[in-house]
Amino acid sequence: MKKYILTLFTGIMCSAISAQTAFKAPETTEELGQLVEKMMTNIRAVKTAKFKFIKIERYEGKMVNSEQFVKLNVSPKKIYMHLLQGPHSGTELLYVQGTNDNKAFVSAGSFVPTISLSPFSSMVREKQRHTIYELGFLYTGDLIYDAYTRYKDKAKDYAKYDGTITYDNRECYKVTLDNKEYKLSDYKVLEGEDLIKIARKFKLDEYSLLEYNPSVKGYTEVKTGQTIKIPDTFCKKVIMYIDAKTFLPVYQEIYDLTGLIAKYEYHNLEINIPFADDEFTKKYKEYGF
Repeated sequence: MKKYILTLFTGIMCSAISAQTAFKAPETTEELGQLVEKMMTNIRAVKTAKFKFIKIERYEGKMVNSEQFVKLNVSPKKIYMHLLQGPHSGTELLYVQGTNDNKAFVSAGSFVPTISLSPFSSMVREKQRHTIYELGFLYTGDLIYDAYTRYKDKAKDYAKYDGTITYDNRECYKVTLDNKEYKLSDYKVLEGEDLIKIARKFKLDEYSLLEYNPSVKGYTEVKTGQTIKIPDTFCKKVIMYIDAKTFLPVYQEIYDLTGLIAKYEYHNLEINIPFADDEFTKKYKEYGF
């Protein structure tokens, strides 16, 4: 009975998202704004997702490539990740919010014991701009949407619709958002703040704060009253492919003053699908923990 209810609920959610295919390609600045609003609405409607995630991120001045298979339950946060290519390829990670002292199970292979690590540990986020908490569309979508809303009165000059393209066998709207006023400003650190808290406060990327403040050697290595540089928005420019069916940004290219920050690609995407009860446990038959 529970599985029937879950399947029915999932079907309703998927129908609610796919039913919006009647949305036409934007022809005016106002319609482009409606597309961005619809994107954010549908991002917030994602409850579960399964996808292959290909990413290229700038880390310590070099571009790092990786490929991951991901299963995600948004709330409570449940994550299964298998690193297919890139640093520590072959590693599996399992995280379930509120269990295992909020640590992730990490397995580097059948001949290595499974260990428990904090998602914030240097080993888990090695050569990663973000933690596993930021997997999925919500984190970057929220940052992009915040940047858009701050400058939407200038959308005519800052936002551009570049037509439809086919990406991963999906029809997509290509949209470019370019903050032409992107700049750095001085910020004085308040008591109790670190780079992560400052980034969340201003809708920024904490790793970019490290890049803009090379004298700061870690996310918690700032002091009350210290002056640091922060950008006014998450990024200077973002190029997105927004799926015309789900309205999710399945491809993202993100730039700052230096150049490309990151490229994120979602492939074989399935959303709001039911997962078996044991798919977020170490005992699941397809896992190697």
